[in-house]
Amino acid sequence: MSTVTTHDRVAPWLWRLANWALLFSLAGMAALAAALALGAADPPRAGPLLWQDDFKRGLERWTLAAGQMAAEHGALEATLAAEADGTALALTSAPAGSFTLEVAGAAVEGPAAYGLVFGWQDDAHYSAVLVNGNGYAEAYTQAGPQRAAWLAWQQWPHILYGVESNRVRVDVRAEGAGTAVTARVNDEVLATTTLAGSAGQVGVLARGPGPARVVFSWVRLWGAD
Repeated sequence: MSTVTTHDRVAPWLWRLANWALLFSLAGMAALAAALALGAADPPRAGPLLWQDDFKRGLERWTLAAGQMAAEHGALEATLAAEADGTALALTSAPAGSFTLEVAGAAVEGPAAYGLVFGWQDDAHYSAVLVNGNGYAEAYTQAGPQRAAWLAWQQWPHILYGVESNRVRVDVRAEGAGTAVTARVNDEVLATTTLAGSAGQVGVLARGPGPARVVFSWVRLWGAD
């Protein structure tokens, strides 16, 4: 007596259909993974990408406003000397309207805080969002002698520790007479606030007792320009 296999009992067209379905499923999964890698699941930004800088072409768009910074090995390296409160700052222009600014950085040596600044007019008038490699973060606005903290310096669970790179982001949106601001770290909301305005430059900031070294891998800016 002959044995009838499962393959013999299933019509060839059903096998072909199953194979095509598997191929389409794998292709769909690959397309989804690629879209997620490109930021499809990220929170919406303020407009199209205006520019991104990985510092491979140097610092032509940047003004080094404080401390020691240099484009090295395809990144921006900030070196903090052995001081009680060393600071390194690089600035560039911002769009006139709403924008999204995001930077990727890591403290590779020493206990430095790092992140971004916006609305920079001078060292007494600006806003900043900073993290460090021990899991701490803060967000504040400096207005003359007064500092208003939207988030006081404290531990926060979504920061990568040690020399791992963290992405610090701020969304600045004009709303009526004020400006709505949302700070994120690694795509998670850190703090929100409303400011009277945000005119000024944007940039990257490293701060802390040296010696320390911070590496900024890239900076990206979105907006309507």
